[in-house]
Amino acid sequence: MRRLGLLFLWVAVQALTPLVWAQALSWETVRPGLQYARQDIPIEGTDSMHRLHWLRLDLTQPNLHLALTPQSCAGLQMPDLDRPPIVASMNASFFSKEFLTRGHTVSQAQVWKGNYRLADSPVLACSADQRCQALHQAPALESPAWVDAAAGVQSLVQSGRARSDADDAQCGAFCTTTHPRSAIGLDTEGKTMVWVAAEGRQKFVTGLPLAKLARLMQTQSVFEAINFDGGGSTALHLEGQARTHRPDNEPQARAIANAWVLSTQPVVDWAAICQKPAKTSP
Repeated sequence: MRRLGLLFLWVAVQALTPLVWAQALSWETVRPGLQYARQDIPIEGTDSMHRLHWLRLDLTQPNLHLALTPQSCAGLQMPDLDRPPIVASMNASFFSKEFLTRGHTVSQAQVWKGNYRLADSPVLACSADQRCQALHQAPALESPAWVDAAAGVQSLVQSGRARSDADDAQCGAFCTTTHPRSAIGLDTEGKTMVWVAAEGRQKFVTGLPLAKLARLMQTQSVFEAINFDGGGSTALHLEGQARTHRPDNEPQARAIANAWVLSTQPVVDWAAICQKPAKTSP
């Protein structure tokens, strides 16, 4: 009987915990259809914390347009995107030193060249009308309906189920280590998209294992979620400013392959935004 009582208590605590975490967020409306929140979670017994930055996007909002930066912009740094009409950006694909991306990658309906590891990389793909889906089992080929798509490494939430510590243990150090992280999720109807960037590798700010990040996303009504490139690539920018702080050992922005962006215009002049300064002769 005592064991049954403890079981009921455990179930009750598990049910209440997500509610407490969800209520801890104080959402700031940036513009119609776009909200931001910062979350600091103290780590018991230490002077450190987890610090997460959240964006919540209404995909039905007609004045906000989701896009993935094109391959012609590969090698950009996140501050390059801090200009109109872009209002928010977050790093996306895992990539090689040549800025070739892991998994299916599509920008403005153009498939990227040189992709690698297609089969084992879950994909976030969106159509022209901003209907997005998380594909945890990557298809063999890109769909003609995809206007923008990027792949991650490891799924975080599948059909409402967050990955577990046991899932992380099977994955190894990549999943269990407290890295800075970047991830994107969708609600049950696919109408709300959630971005999250977790800082880390700082004196008093520690990153997250994947399972803990997944549970936190679950508390924000995320039904499907994919983990994107993290570590020193992790960066979330909003209204022309970096909201995330860099790792202590890597203070300068890292060159990345691409980024998810939100724009106030359906067409962006990528050539102007991603142009590299001309080198001057010595």
